[in-house]
Amino acid sequence: MSQSYYFESYPPLFRPPPNISQIQESNSDETESLLLDSHIPVIDYFKCTTPTISTTKYQDVNVDRNLISEACRDWGLFRLVNHGIPVTLLNQIEQHAKKLFSLPYETKKTFFANSTSTSNFVSPISYFWGSPALSPSGAALAPTKGAQENNNQSLQWMEGFNVSLAQLSNIHYQDLLLETFRCLLEEYGKELSRLATEIFKILGPFESNYMSIDTGLLRVYRYPRCLEPERTWGIDTHTDSSVLSIIHQDDVGGLQVYKDHQWIDVNPLPNTLIVNIGDMLQAMSDDRYMSVKHRVKVNKHKERISIGYFVFPAEDTIIQSTKYNPFSYADFRAQVQHDLKTLGLKTGLQKFKFS
Repeated sequence: MSQSYYFESYPPLFRPPPNISQIQESNSDETESLLLDSHIPVIDYFKCTTPTISTTKYQDVNVDRNLISEACRDWGLFRLVNHGIPVTLLNQIEQHAKKLFSLPYETKKTFFANSTSTSNFVSPISYFWGSPALSPSGAALAPTKGAQENNNQSLQWMEGFNVSLAQLSNIHYQDLLLETFRCLLEEYGKELSRLATEIFKILGPFESNYMSIDTGLLRVYRYPRCLEPERTWGIDTHTDSSVLSIIHQDDVGGLQVYKDHQWIDVNPLPNTLIVNIGDMLQAMSDDRYMSVKHRVKVNKHKERISIGYFVFPAEDTIIQSTKYNPFSYADFRAQVQHDLKTLGLKTGLQKFKFS
């Protein structure tokens, strides 16, 4: 595939100018590690959830569960190993995502909107680019002109597929690539729902409707190569609005988290997942667990693929907290979307905090 043809898969604003020499793939790693991630907590899921008959082993399980709570208090995230998700499933999703992302931009824009003959049916998979902030229907939220002027980095160097897991079984695609992708995502969603449910129980106790598996969604991201990576971010500094987020990343790297006034590279390790706390869990835990700030760097020589799972409270569930005024996730989302459109940035939980 020629480079000029391949760059047709990029949104137009991400394509190199025609008078610039073509970007070449490179095996070099230009990530400048600000602080080694060797101190990021590593949690063995199997040890946390699989006691044996002996009393000693049950006590060991409680010790490992306490490590999860400690990691979420101190870091807001941890690396999960022995999670039980087949590595073949992760590899297949990544390979199919690369094939879909390499389609021409115009094809991706229309593919999912026109994927069903029922005109009033909303596709469970939508395509977006330039912003991770989406409306409930999966469309990217465009800041107002004033917000764009106040926030020079409103354009994020990424594109993605937004996947509503609850609706994914309602449609079957005639295109073999897309239907296979749908099936893989559905299977992966079930695996992640299992993990999120168990982790939420370990971090609790919380009201059962404070996290609703029916709200679960996947975001499959591609971060295109960028000629001037120092001038933009794949995704700029933010916290997730979720209860929990579970991230799988390829071998390129770029994810960073903020800890102790420093940015730390979260290096990719095979067959591991990154679990991080979102705003909703911070509120419902009375700030015991902290929603972690993170961002994604772009790379001049390599594209990056990552897959995020996000799960939320039931839509109208009122979250009660000693630190915040009572609010529902619907209230929070409406406030975030208002801020993004008017200010160009998310103010998060501060708007709901007791004065």
